[in-house]
Order: sequence, then C-alpha cells, then structure tokens
Amino acid sequence: MQVNKIELINFRNYEEKIMEFKSGVNIIKGPNAIGKTNILEGISMFSIGKSNRAVREADTIRHGESRARLKMEFTARGRENTAEIEIFKNKRKIIKVNDIPIKKSSLLLGKFNAVYFGPEYLSLVKDGPSIRRKNTDIIISQLRPAYFEEISKYKKIIENKSAMLKSGNINSEVLSIFNETLAGSAASITVLRREYIKKIEETASKIQSEISGGREELSIKYISSIGNIEGYSEEEIRESYISELSRIKSRETERRECLIGTHRDDIEYLINGYSAKKYGSQGQQKTCVLVQKIAEVYLIKNEIGEYPVLLLDDIMSELDGTRQNYVMKNIKDMQIIITSADEAFADNNYLI
Repeated sequence: MQVNKIELINFRNYEEKIMEFKSGVNIIKGPNAIGKTNILEGISMFSIGKSNRAVREADTIRHGESRARLKMEFTARGRENTAEIEIFKNKRKIIKVNDIPIKKSSLLLGKFNAVYFGPEYLSLVKDGPSIRRKNTDIIISQLRPAYFEEISKYKKIIENKSAMLKSGNINSEVLSIFNETLAGSAASITVLRREYIKKIEETASKIQSEISGGREELSIKYISSIGNIEGYSEEEIRESYISELSRIKSRETERRECLIGTHRDDIEYLINGYSAKKYGSQGQQKTCVLVQKIAEVYLIKNEIGEYPVLLLDDIMSELDGTRQNYVMKNIKDMQIIITSADEAFADNNYLI
C-alpha cells in the first residue's frame, strides 16, 4: 500500500499544497509550526474517514474559507485509486472513491490503511483510558468497517441514556430498553476489542523482548467495566451486562450517569507482571507505545496481505538511539512518511 500524491486545498494552514511520495522512506523536513503534521493528518483521514486531531472537522478548514478539499492518489491491493474528501462549515462532508460518491465515512474504511504515530501517543500508557480505547477502535475500524458502525450505534445509545438520566425524568421501561440494547452492543464491541488486543500483544511482546535484550516481558490486557470476562462468549458477556446493569439501576438513577459500559473499559500494559503506568520508567512507557504501533503495522499486514502506510509525526526525536535504530532497521518493505525538524534527517528528504 502506498500514497503516491496528496493535494490539500484550504486545509489547516494550506491554501494549496501538493506533495508526491515514493516507496520506502519519505521524510518531510522543516522547522516546527509550518504544517508538517497537517500533511500526515490529511493522509490519515483517508484511512479512518475523519480527522485524527480535530473534534470538529470544520476546524480543519483554513481560516476565512467555507470549505476544504483533500484528494489523494494511492496504490492498494495492486490497483491505482483516487479518493476525495470535501469538508464544509455547515453541512456534511462529501467523500468520493475513484470518482464514485459514498454515503458515509464507514464505507471509506478499508480502502486505504495507515498507522499513525505522533508525540501525543507517547502518553498512551500513562494517560487516561480514552486515548487507549480510541487507538484500539481506529485499528479495528480499518479492518472491520462494521465495527465502526457498532461504535457509532453504541455512542448514540449512551448519549440517549445519559440524557434521560441527567434529566431526572426517568421512565423505567425505557431505561430497561436502553440497557438491553446497550448490553448487546457492548458485548459485540468487547469481543472484537479483546480479540485484537490479544493479536497485538502476541507481536508486541516479541518486539519488547528484542528491544530490551530479553529483559522485559510485555503483556497487554483488556479491562472490562463489568469485571473479569476472560474466556466469556459474546452471549455470556451480554448476559453479564444485563445482570450488572440491573444490579446498579438504582445507583445510575441516583447519580444520573452511565456507570458501566465499553466507554469505561481500559487497556493495561504490564512489564514483567507490573503495571507500566504505575511502575514503568518513562523509557519503558515509550517503548510500550512504540512496540504497540509496530505491532499494529504487522497486524494489518497479516489481516489484509500488505503493509499499511506508516506515518511517523516528529516522533524520532522523542526516541533514543536504540529505539530509532530499531524502527529504521526492522520496519521494511513498506512506505514510511516521517516528519522531522531534526537536521539528522537531512538526507533523502522532501523539503516543505
């Protein structure tokens, strides 16, 4: 899989920006705050159907303009493709693949695959669980577009249930219906998250051992808000949710909030059996994130038969020499696009 060309019009700080890329390593070099990250954001949008940085996509439109347009030429599964995304201030975006309009973002998923790794992900281990859930959801959605639909469905259930709880005007029958649908959706999400975390762990643990010279064993565990569900089937998880939601019904009503669900689940990283968040050094935490991102690359390769594009946003300066060397020596046979303000990456680059 390869990005051949991207065109950004009125996107972020660019009035118009066109960049062409080659196979192998591409380095976008230049000082900070000139828009290097915006190029990777634009590329990433074609893999997940939305911005990986903006809460509101209208915020990606260049100041003073009413719309932004992104167009990308890429190779996937041996075929040359084009895709376009047009973003507006006050209406839904328009997406086209090979000049054919598609009705919703989920239909873009799987057409182009990319793994993004920026400095914000270095806090993946030590920050709150939302960033860990989001990262997992992005990878699964690229491989299982139906999962994206399930996440969207679940969010609507939670929003509607939360609105009723907060209002204080609670209809017991309606609350039971919300809980029933929530249990089914949550079970479906949990099974896929747990499956993919296990797949990532298999590869990540091997890489962690290699980088640490065999001194560190990495485990990645999915933590459900309803307790230990290891080995549970989807139906057993659904039944556990129904039971737990029934048990805490009065507490949710009293506190006026949704107390359990996949929006409260977490992912835990353990080094030699100890929490990397609580006891890991900063270097160990960074390594956990690095090996997870590399594992995501191999996971996608195993699932679709070709490597995704790897987007490294000014991340090399955050890694020490050992980790930099590992990345450059062990991620081969794929297209890598790196942004950097570091003069050490002066060779073989595309200057902005």
